Amino acid sequence: MSGNPFTGMQYVWRGFQNLRTPGLRRYVAFPLLLNIIVMGFASVWGISQLDAWIGQLVDLLPGWLSFLYWILMPLVVIFLVLSLVYFFSAVLMIIAGPLNGLLAERVETLQGHSIPDESIPAMTIRTLGRELTKVGYYLPRYLGIFLLGWIPGIGQLVAPPLWFWFGGWMMAIQYMDLSFDNHAKPFAEVRERLAEDLWTVMGFGLLVALLLTVPVVNLFIMPAAVIGATLMRLERMPFGSDSGKSSYAELTEDVTPRLTHDETEGSGR
Repeated sequence: MSGNPFTGMQYVWRGFQNLRTPGLRRYVAFPLLLNIIVMGFASVWGISQLDAWIGQLVDLLPGWLSFLYWILMPLVVIFLVLSLVYFFSAVLMIIAGPLNGLLAERVETLQGHSIPDESIPAMTIRTLGRELTKVGYYLPRYLGIFLLGWIPGIGQLVAPPLWFWFGGWMMAIQYMDLSFDNHAKPFAEVRERLAEDLWTVMGFGLLVALLLTVPVVNLFIMPAAVIGATLMRLERMPFGSDSGKSSYAELTEDVTPRLTHDETEGSGR
């Protein structure tokens, strides 16, 4: 496995830095608003249900394991929080797929890359179909981890780290796939390319997964992750069609923001 997880984390920071970049603002605004609505609802609803879910899991604990109550309780909370966060994140990505696709496209054009011409309706259909493809990939795995978490004792020890690790992998796939999909790259190729730079990819995905659990910050993570993932794809996994750009071997490890072009199209864009 190759790559550097700290480099991947820096792309998340670069995404946050560029949320207010001229030329991107209007593409950030709608995904940001949608993210606030969905994650705000998820937070309120999840908090209201958390006590009942914890009680159900505790009832499954055999009497002879009652001495483990205070050890398992924090793990139960982590398991339920991660389950809730990743579920609503997946729903949000399906709904916001076309908007995030437009944002990723705009990041590429500001970087001097060309995107295949496509109408908005065609792009909407394509991105929604791609999101369903990703659902088919991760839903059985998520379901397996979720069911594992309900096994008394063992599940609460094993499921939280599995949730977090696989959640990081899926966050990386979700956001980096937007740029691949804009160039009509097959989903199998996305997984292969990400696996070649696995530690960098996981550094990015795990930090995104962690920030999804942080109140307020999780309201802004989606557009920031789209920007950061697109920059990482351009710089570390270039296509032959990425004109005017060097291969990754020729790139430096400079992680300063690159979306700082002075735009003349208007401050609201």
